[in-house]
Amino acid sequence: MRKIIASMMIALSVWAVPYKVGQSVSPLKVEDQHGNHVILKTMPKTLIMAYEKGTGATVNEYLKVQDKGYLKQYNAAFVADISQMPNFITTAFALPKMRKYIHTVLLIRDEEQGLRFPAQEEKITVMKFRGNLLTEVAFIATTAELKSVIEQ
Repeated sequence: MRKIIASMMIALSVWAVPYKVGQSVSPLKVEDQHGNHVILKTMPKTLIMAYEKGTGATVNEYLKVQDKGYLKQYNAAFVADISQMPNFITTAFALPKMRKYIHTVLLIRDEEQGLRFPAQEEKITVMKFRGNLLTEVAFIATTAELKSVIEQ
């Protein structure tokens, strides 16, 4: 029995290891803030990820003053990992607020899915891709840095 449990723990810990530069990323299946199912079979050039309320607010504040097609223009996507947010908060407050944004917010609701992407506390994760190959990971904090990484 101990061997089975140990094997399961090892399998789970290996599965939850974040992607690294040089690694191919699996298609991402998520929903947007309106409940539309989205599958990113090929990753965009730039994937912006927020894991916390503060980092998500920084990204949203920057994006809400951009033109409607800004992310598409730069082949970028924004993903918010809300898997740690209590369901009541998500339903009653977060989603209604997100639905007002003109930009698309892709949502990770599954904690295990979110663990596949690199993160640092109080930082926005920015990943660069060529196809599904992860070529660069940066951790940023400001809107100036965000503008720079999206528009490069």
